[in-house]
Amino acid sequence: MSESAWALSRLYHTVINCRDLDESVAFYRLLGFEILNDRRNVVWPEFVAGIFGLGKAQGRGVLMVLPTDPDGPMMDLIEWVEPRATFPDPGARKQTVPRIIAFRTQNVHGAYQALTKAGVVFTQPPHTPDAALGIVGTACCYDPNGNIIEMIELQPGVRHSRANEALGGDKSH
Repeated sequence: MSESAWALSRLYHTVINCRDLDESVAFYRLLGFEILNDRRNVVWPEFVAGIFGLGKAQGRGVLMVLPTDPDGPMMDLIEWVEPRATFPDPGARKQTVPRIIAFRTQNVHGAYQALTKAGVVFTQPPHTPDAALGIVGTACCYDPNGNIIEMIELQPGVRHSRANEALGGDKSH
């Protein structure tokens, strides 16, 4: 590979901005995540602000992983102290374009039942589309920060929905 050649190799982590870090950690633990690294009391070095294109940056954070995917991407939960993050008004959910994080899920219907009993708010009951799509079911709930967590269960051997084929779209891709 030449020196100028480069390539992305995998998703490393995604940042979830949090209203309340402790509440968010509890929610993601409920989904099955574990704490990999607790950075609630770390003072960020000055260079962090520049990396993110900010004048100043401080926050409290916790890195979390799914134990079933220990080498998979991490969730970096951050409660921004400076600058403060803004969040959508929960009352305006149906008028705001959602921020969605999707997870492959085993037994999406069981997840819906267990999480509903734990007080998690869902957008609607699980949806079971036409089997031609390759989807067993999908359910979406809200995290404490207004993000939608999509849980999707696919049929065995299916990598993604078969929307193109099932809905008569372009089959060349």
